[in-house]
Amino acid sequence: MIGQTISHYRVLQKVGGGGMGVVYKAEDIELGRFVAMKFLSEELDRDLQALERFRREARSASALNHPNICTIYEIGKHNGEYFIVMELLEGKTLRDCILGRPVPTDRLLALAIEIAEGLDAAHAKGITHRDIKPGNIFVTERGHAKILDFGLAKVTSEERSSATSLGVAPTVISEVHVTSPGTAVGTIAYMSPEQASGEELDPRTDLFSFGGVLYEMATGVAAFSGSTTAKVFDGILNRTPIAPVRLNPAMPAKLEEIINKALEKDRKLRYQSAAEMSVDMKRLQREIESGRISGVSAGTRESFADAISGAPAVASPSRVRPHTAAVAVVAGVIVLAALAYAFRPTLPPPRITGYTQLTHDGFPKSFAGQAVANVQTDGPRVFVQENVNGHYVVAQVSSSGGDTEVMPVPFPNTSLDTISPDRSELVVSSFTGSEVIQPIWLIPAVGGSPRRFVEPAGNDAAWMPNGNRLIARGNDLIEISSGGGQKKLASVAPEDFIYWLRWSPDGSTLRFTTNTPMGDRLWEMAADGTNLHQILTDVPSDVHPSRGAWTPDGKYFVFNATLNNRDDLWAVREKRDWWHKFDHRPVALTSGPLSLEAVQPSVDGKKLFVVASQERSELVRYDSKSGQFVPYLNGISGAYVSFSRDGQWVAYVTWPEGDLWRSRINGSDKLQLTTTPMSVDSVEWSPDGTQIAFTASLPNQKQHMFLASASSGQLRQVSDGEFYMRNGGWSPDGNSLVFLAMEGAENYSTRSLDLKTMKTKTIPAPVAQVGTALSPDGRYIAASPVDGQKLMIFDIAAQKWSDVVKQNVNAIHWSYDSLYVYFDTQSNTDPAIYRVRVSDRKLETVASLKNLRRVVLPFWAWMGLTPDGSPLLMRDTGTQEVYALDFQEP
Repeated sequence: MIGQTISHYRVLQKVGGGGMGVVYKAEDIELGRFVAMKFLSEELDRDLQALERFRREARSASALNHPNICTIYEIGKHNGEYFIVMELLEGKTLRDCILGRPVPTDRLLALAIEIAEGLDAAHAKGITHRDIKPGNIFVTERGHAKILDFGLAKVTSEERSSATSLGVAPTVISEVHVTSPGTAVGTIAYMSPEQASGEELDPRTDLFSFGGVLYEMATGVAAFSGSTTAKVFDGILNRTPIAPVRLNPAMPAKLEEIINKALEKDRKLRYQSAAEMSVDMKRLQREIESGRISGVSAGTRESFADAISGAPAVASPSRVRPHTAAVAVVAGVIVLAALAYAFRPTLPPPRITGYTQLTHDGFPKSFAGQAVANVQTDGPRVFVQENVNGHYVVAQVSSSGGDTEVMPVPFPNTSLDTISPDRSELVVSSFTGSEVIQPIWLIPAVGGSPRRFVEPAGNDAAWMPNGNRLIARGNDLIEISSGGGQKKLASVAPEDFIYWLRWSPDGSTLRFTTNTPMGDRLWEMAADGTNLHQILTDVPSDVHPSRGAWTPDGKYFVFNATLNNRDDLWAVREKRDWWHKFDHRPVALTSGPLSLEAVQPSVDGKKLFVVASQERSELVRYDSKSGQFVPYLNGISGAYVSFSRDGQWVAYVTWPEGDLWRSRINGSDKLQLTTTPMSVDSVEWSPDGTQIAFTASLPNQKQHMFLASASSGQLRQVSDGEFYMRNGGWSPDGNSLVFLAMEGAENYSTRSLDLKTMKTKTIPAPVAQVGTALSPDGRYIAASPVDGQKLMIFDIAAQKWSDVVKQNVNAIHWSYDSLYVYFDTQSNTDPAIYRVRVSDRKLETVASLKNLRRVVLPFWAWMGLTPDGSPLLMRDTGTQEVYALDFQEP
């Protein structure tokens, strides 16, 4: 394309691209000016109806002539491809100007007024933009705003949205994915309630979207976000965003009023015109420029002036006694100091100003059931745990980015815990299966032979400030002296377990995370074990703070918080600054679309190393004829798939949303049975096909078991939520359920629930077990020990357990005829799916998993079976890499 002459335009260079097509800089040969040429995407070219609508709307947009609207010069066609010619702009989009941080108020108002005037000009011509968002507003090099893409956005958003896209607003990380399927869905985050509801639109829809843009300009985060389009729609239709002043305490109250009025869900209460918004913003701009709005009132300014000049009337110098004058001077100094302290400026929040992707290897960086994502740094290098071809390893990469290199260790699987205070050694854990309590080792950061950190195994470990060792074992924190003596420092609830041990820079305070049935929690205690208490408890109930770290100077504690199955970074000020006021409440540093976790500040505190994930999956079936995994149920992003006994109906859980659906096997008659904030994780159809049993969790509640009517979707809770549980199957008569119960880090048991009496019974077992699965004929229960190193079967009639296979066992599933137990291996050198025949214990290999990248759900990677015995798995199509975020402290 470059160098060609199209019509009377000479194409000079490519300047951008995205879901709509490619943009080139070109020279208008006839008029001697430079222009931008956008060639539309092939999808748009092939849709005649969409193309005609585009042309009609583009003609309307080209009629607009306003300094704050990007001018469209021409629409044409070349070799069957349609293109538009428009004004060439130099600068960057408003999205790139925000980059996760608030825009200064004076700059915000100057741009917002221009945007409002551009909208007013369009509305006066009868044109509604329908896609106002930061990415569609351009800021020129001279600092002026230009509205882009009139007549394009509505068509594109409809044509490019997909069920697999992330319904979130673009912020600091999103530029990496400007051409991904999720880009168009970013539009959804700025839709008005009437637009989300499919109602008739008028110019007030643009004003709501503009309100969302103002919110993001003022706070650095999107007003409405979520991991799916449904969750974003729910926020737009039903929820009020966090008060802007909480995220940016420095913003004027009047600006918050303007934003709130623009974001009114009832359009009758919203601003009625862009001109009205412009007037309010111009009035606020004038008041700020004249000094009428500031952190200090007029009366206070007079007091300052009086104090400085000594304006209050006093006796003449000849009549003032020396000691009286001295007292007056001291009093004046005290008054000045008190006033200076009382009216000191507010400290602005920290912010992320940029980012660099460090790894590009495509390997998963976290694995549920063994360890969450974790990164550490010694300065020049960043260490990260990852799953390489079925093995869990610790790898290293330069702190400026590059190729990853696996650290050689003699363990089958390794997880990363922390780094020594002098940054010379890594603390790691080794494991073989799904055991939670693991041996803990030291590995030199430069490479070398491992040695035991401490002799007792644990969940996590760290050094004590006094040089002793600290381990988390289940729900206990244990201090171990150099001589091996042990002292319990603290304990939490028995059903919780402790991990992610992080000391403050001065060694006075330990903070750690507890994994509970109700989500993660953050705790702190003194170095001697006293003053144990939970922190950050005043956040909304559906937000779960966890896994944080102090900046090296101790000024901030940065942590990730989970909301709607996605993690964002937050920071809370720790050290007082006597010269500034500051807000003790946490502030958000990021807001999607990637999930960010495992935050670790750099040695100089100028960067935050994180693991960034974009979660996507594809349901696949193993086809024995071709030996390949092929998409199943149209490749939905789902798990926990269960079929009715007649094979006509299917139930599944969407991922990562956790919503339960049921439909016919051909996809018709779909019915959503649960919705956010309930998150479902195991599903079983009843033998008669009338009910669906599942386990699910709600924010701040332990897990419950439910029954859903397959026809109406009506739910019935059948457990009291005393412990974590996982559904294991129905009895053949449909009168009872078998399930796995977990009461603490090591206390697992298999139980049955009588649905008539609602009483539970524990099934005796020689060892703690996981993966409980009842055979469809009700004769056997299959399970695995916590270490996952063998398959066991319980004969219910004989009341006897027997070992069937001695090798690594991950997920367990019975064939529908009860003749075989299927299981897969997750950590050996040749991961595969196996099945064992119950009658003679014959073991067969069903499929190799060596080249399949799987999604790992909490505690194990899920596996299912179709009625004909074909294995179902989740193929991971997402990304998970290490990033360095530029962190700016005020």
